[in-house]
Amino acid sequence: MAIAEDIQPIAGLFPLHLYSEAEKKAVGAPELELNLLIDTPHRTVTGYAQVTQSTAMPILCISHVSGNVIYEAVMGPDAKIRLDLAGYPSVCWPTHNGAAPAFPRNFSATVLLDDDWGEGEVIFQYHTQPGAWMEERQMIYRESGIRMHPPLAAAG
Repeated sequence: MAIAEDIQPIAGLFPLHLYSEAEKKAVGAPELELNLLIDTPHRTVTGYAQVTQSTAMPILCISHVSGNVIYEAVMGPDAKIRLDLAGYPSVCWPTHNGAAPAFPRNFSATVLLDDDWGEGEVIFQYHTQPGAWMEERQMIYRESGIRMHPPLAAAG
């Protein structure tokens, strides 16, 4: 796979809000929401990921994510934009309490988008509360509004 240098990317810093859908739309199937800030000059991405489902335990995983933006040329004329994301639990640690503890990764994803950033495919893994890693492969789409928010800091 070659890196495409001739793709004309959107330049600058911009928000990107993506959501995934399970193919069969099964009740309780996990869905992914990504609320990202894309920095194309530095080819980086940061934001929040949230994995939810419509049944018991509706929020499965919330992560602060960061990663790289990679412009790829695949076999044939279609170019893809790849986002490689790694996520960790969001923790609001008071500054006067010293160094925050290290937390293990709880989310990772590879997002392949069309060259207009509009839709594509995502393969994501998330760590559930009982301790298992789950993997999903779904279609992903851009949305115009923000449906999720970063976790709030604990009071006190």
